[in-house]
Amino acid sequence: MLQVIISSDIENRKKKRIDVLSQYPEEVIRLSDVEVSFSDLENYIFPSLFSEQKPVVHARYLLEEYSNEITKELLSKLINSPTFFLLEEKALGAQAIKMIEKEGGLVHNEKSKSQIINKSNIFLVTNAITAINKKDRWMAYQNAKQEHAPEALIGILYWKLRDLIEKSPAKAGPFRTFYTNLMNAQKKSWQTGFSLDLAIEKTILEQ
Repeated sequence: MLQVIISSDIENRKKKRIDVLSQYPEEVIRLSDVEVSFSDLENYIFPSLFSEQKPVVHARYLLEEYSNEITKELLSKLINSPTFFLLEEKALGAQAIKMIEKEGGLVHNEKSKSQIINKSNIFLVTNAITAINKKDRWMAYQNAKQEHAPEALIGILYWKLRDLIEKSPAKAGPFRTFYTNLMNAQKKSWQTGFSLDLAIEKTILEQ
């Protein structure tokens, strides 16, 4: 049997490794790319005649380091072996993943914390100010509000506008106007109960 954990986040890999190995009470043989190559795993395919336990092998970084050794034949041997192989990788190419899954291996392709943070990065809303055309500015705000509240987004917009005004005083006219219009829109929202989300969107479209 063969399973592969893939994640650039060490905590993600550790959590998944503990979860998977908890199902196997046997003693684990631990290997790394410093000690063996991927093809060396063939030496662990069959259980020892002197042990009644099912072998469990945990190896790190062999697939990426020795990608030239990944073959359909060797994968098939590992997957159909009574030994349980758990391989751990920081990253792995799509072709290798496809080959493993096609042969019947199980791949846990975990998203890292940094990937998740980047996906919902609140500071991307500043593109609603800096993007070249109106459509891109509007889209930047639309994308940002899928992940964040308008109260949080308007704070980032104020910060970015102040930063732009301070860095380029001579070209700050449009940014000052945007800042003033945004403040007025927020004030009107408070006073009338008009949606802050729509007030911000309207201000962006008017710039």
